[in-house]
Amino acid sequence: MLGAMAICLTIFMYICARPLSERLFRIQPILIAAAGVGLIWWLFSGDWQSYAKGGSYISFWLGPATVALAVPLAKQLRQLARVWRAVAAGVAAGSAASMLSAWMLMKLLDGGETLTRSILSKSVTTPISVELTAGIGGNPSLAGLFTALTGIVGISIARPLLKGAGITDDWALGIAIGTSSHAIGTAGLLRHSQEQAAASSLAMILSGIITSVYFIPLQYL
Repeated sequence: MLGAMAICLTIFMYICARPLSERLFRIQPILIAAAGVGLIWWLFSGDWQSYAKGGSYISFWLGPATVALAVPLAKQLRQLARVWRAVAAGVAAGSAASMLSAWMLMKLLDGGETLTRSILSKSVTTPISVELTAGIGGNPSLAGLFTALTGIVGISIARPLLKGAGITDDWALGIAIGTSSHAIGTAGLLRHSQEQAAASSLAMILSGIITSVYFIPLQYL
């Protein structure tokens, strides 16, 4: 019963959060919905295990939802044929920078081995991040948290930051956001530009593949 309530509450809060986010500049719907769900569930139940059971049904659809983000990419295949070399190089460099910066931050803060291994995959989409983290001995739950936070922060600051730096090309913006902010960033771009969303979708896919390759040596450390 509580599991079903958790599903209904999560969906309801997200539906309410979307129009609210339009009025609250740069605050993402997922952040508003998460805060609302957390507060309401804490006030009326507090049984987080039951919420987790209900939430697992929603998490199941993360994979299909991520695949659906490839639709804008299919509409931009001609453009992709002209820039695919630069895209591949950019995503490879961005994925490496994401892992290196996360590792350096944990070393600087003395985060410990488990925390370090759990944050390295923060810039790939959640289903991939969780599996990669489990494969190198990290904590999958922490990986999911770091991944969600990365996406929320990324989509909130990436576009104004990049435009402030003079980067206005749709493909450049999309590749940067897709590489660093995965599915959350890509979904956020759908409201602004189909071309940016297509580039972000491609970057998200390539980032998952490239980061998985980068993780191979870590399994033996």
